[in-house]
Amino acid sequence: MEPLIDEAFLKRLSNLKFIVKGRRKGHLSGAHPSPRAGVSLEFADYRDYTPGDDFRYIDWNIYGRLDRVLVKTFVHETDLPIYILLDLSASMRLGNPPKVRYAARLAAAISYLGLRELDRVGLFPFTDRLLPAIAPRHGMSQMAHILRTLHAVSPDGKTSLDQVLTEFVARSNESGLIFLLSDLLCKGYEEGISRLLHRGDEIVVVQILDPAELHPVVEGSTRITDAETQRHVDLTVGGGTLAQYVRRLTAHLEAIRGFLTAHRIPYFLVSTDLPLDLLIHERLRAGGVLK
Repeated sequence: MEPLIDEAFLKRLSNLKFIVKGRRKGHLSGAHPSPRAGVSLEFADYRDYTPGDDFRYIDWNIYGRLDRVLVKTFVHETDLPIYILLDLSASMRLGNPPKVRYAARLAAAISYLGLRELDRVGLFPFTDRLLPAIAPRHGMSQMAHILRTLHAVSPDGKTSLDQVLTEFVARSNESGLIFLLSDLLCKGYEEGISRLLHRGDEIVVVQILDPAELHPVVEGSTRITDAETQRHVDLTVGGGTLAQYVRRLTAHLEAIRGFLTAHRIPYFLVSTDLPLDLLIHERLRAGGVLK
């Protein structure tokens, strides 16, 4: 099978970094600021000297000018947990290329960016429940583990996003940066996303659809099958049917966009015919996710 990402693609990612709004508590020295006081290149503030403080952090220039003994404090930079939630319900296998292939390539790119910045990256596939996950870890050996898993994904089953996100909050014990990659062709996502926000997670939602879902061209007698339930209906598709489909899809997409925008969650509606380079280098940068 063609690799998800190649060396040339990785080189094009080399100057990109995630934009993180909040300060994080992490486990390793990394690229994101944390509230913990510690030694780092990022100066934070001054405070009065107290017995036991390290003399190396006394600002002697201020002492000479103000006759006050002040100690420099620093922001300790630590790794950021990055969680990639990947939809593997049956509807993700539709399209050419399949939506899951596009999502897997994006997941691989996100993983590489995070691991290169010394962040911990984890992969959490789901359908109507969480599937076996790759816990967040750092190091490029984690990249190989993620790539092997992404190569082997096989979409099947239904979607229940509220249930999955509730389960994810219960299983993960640390807030972080969450990328939700899904076609979002389901009801019930508001409660689960609200749980993530309440915990303090930063969320990025990428909705991935096939061009034929956005702009159907079916006409005449046809059988339409639900990819997740296998229920089907025989009907004759004409202009009125297509117009009704477009109205319902538009209402669904507008509801998603309205909810996410109201909660200041970056949202990207992506068609699989959009080159991944353009999504990453233009849309995610313009949307304030990458710099």
